[in-house]
Amino acid sequence: MRTFDSRRKKDLGAFYTHQGLTDLICAWSVQTPETTVLEPSFGGCGFLRSTRDRLAKIGSTSSISQIYGCDIDTRAFLLLSDVFEQPVDLERYHEGDFLDQRFPSSWPKTFDAVVGNPPYLPYRKIDVSRRERVLDQLKDLGLTLDRRASLWAYFVALSIPFTSTGGRAAWVLPSSFLYANFSAALRSFITENFEEVRAFELKERQFLLEGTEEKTVVLLCKGKLEKSRLPTQSDISLDQCAGVEELKKAINSWELGQAKTTSLCGTSVFDSLSEGSRRLFVRLQKSPVCKKLGDFLGVRIGLVTGNNAFFLLSETERENLNLDTTELKRILPRFQFAQGMQFSLSDHGRLLENGGKGYLVSEDDPTNASPEMRAYLAQYSKSDIDGCSTFKKRSIWCRTEDEAAPDAFFPVMQHHGPRLVLNQTSFNCTNSLHRVYFDRQLTKSQRQLVSLSLLSTFSQISAEACGRSYGSGALKHEPREAEQIEVLMPEMHPRTVSASFTRVDRMLREGNLEEARQFVDQLILNGIGLSNLPSNTALLRSGLEHLRFHRHR
Repeated sequence: MRTFDSRRKKDLGAFYTHQGLTDLICAWSVQTPETTVLEPSFGGCGFLRSTRDRLAKIGSTSSISQIYGCDIDTRAFLLLSDVFEQPVDLERYHEGDFLDQRFPSSWPKTFDAVVGNPPYLPYRKIDVSRRERVLDQLKDLGLTLDRRASLWAYFVALSIPFTSTGGRAAWVLPSSFLYANFSAALRSFITENFEEVRAFELKERQFLLEGTEEKTVVLLCKGKLEKSRLPTQSDISLDQCAGVEELKKAINSWELGQAKTTSLCGTSVFDSLSEGSRRLFVRLQKSPVCKKLGDFLGVRIGLVTGNNAFFLLSETERENLNLDTTELKRILPRFQFAQGMQFSLSDHGRLLENGGKGYLVSEDDPTNASPEMRAYLAQYSKSDIDGCSTFKKRSIWCRTEDEAAPDAFFPVMQHHGPRLVLNQTSFNCTNSLHRVYFDRQLTKSQRQLVSLSLLSTFSQISAEACGRSYGSGALKHEPREAEQIEVLMPEMHPRTVSASFTRVDRMLREGNLEEARQFVDQLILNGIGLSNLPSNTALLRSGLEHLRFHRHR
């Protein structure tokens, strides 16, 4: 069997599904020997193989002629004869972009089943003119999709009209289907076009070998409606499954009408809270001092260098290259070096002492740089410079600093929840962190209170609901998601805030995160006048522990 290199698959957003999962999905999707099946991005041909086997198993005598597929990658077509173990009629396999909808005239107008694992490409990698064309198509279908939607969302939406009335659709999707802002409209569109829809989140990462750690969601849609119905207020029901075997049992329960709805896609994390924890959290949400981070600040990604290994240097590397410190910018390379509530010049000094890459190569005028700097920059070949998409966005390829040092730093990923670290320097950070810019009208005390409040158990619960789980349970926030995290902001004397900020900073530097959180809980919940503090804080902490267990499971 021919295989594709990992770089090419990543560029195409191709993550191929293993056979155990494709077999299960196709067994559910293909209900009769006469079923016709479309795979809009067949790639590694896993779904095609499982579809053929399923059709043969239930008595089809012409299974191969009932399967159709589309893919943009020429190499995918080299696999077809291997998969089917015979020459394949390429009339049923369209080489081209599914989004263009230019299929052979001999194809059926609709299919009894549409199955697949669409390409996982972010919106930034989608050609703008192509995206606008498809968005117009979707509007004609009744769906207004956010321009920041990932490519897989377009595939799912455009496949629905190709599903025959009464037919089924089944997808393997990234977990962003559950939480991304653009996914809400898509989920509503799906429920408007099928009698029944259910999603299943898999704990077992399906694509670790493909280079992505995001959790997988299996979406099953049955009973395609002839005409779409009015939108409903209810989201898609969600089951959590450990792996494929548990998924099989969950699907069987659903088919038998025995499934119980415990979670919904849009609020799956929050739904897992106990009733008592949820009731208290909602009560605090209704407090007049409950705000969103976005009410006080904006979040942006850090500097994208295009090659951190080249542009970031440690003290030892700087000395070996004989580069003067005045030729380099100072930078915070990773959140792990921001231990307290604030990041200072002395923190950066310790970063360098411990071998951190705290220097940034950023040259405004390479021709007038020192001989040592010119020699270092010359290590990059012109072909590599011309071939880097990040460099093309800059007027000078090696000018990595944008002179927009943030007011604070926010982690992209964290196992123990996010923190807001105030920037006491003029240094920037890499895109392994987010940059935070406060509203200019905010006082120093208010900034410190926002940072403190984010540490509270209430805000950490909100962060779990706003973020997404990656890899071994790491919690990730995109900038807009970070801005949605809620914080409690009671009125406090600036001296109280300052003293608390200093104390919590010390606790964090000593490694006492839980002690710091307990202190902040007392400070914030006392500040809003919450009664029965011990039992209520215990209830919130129990809820947070449950959510984090849910994230790491």
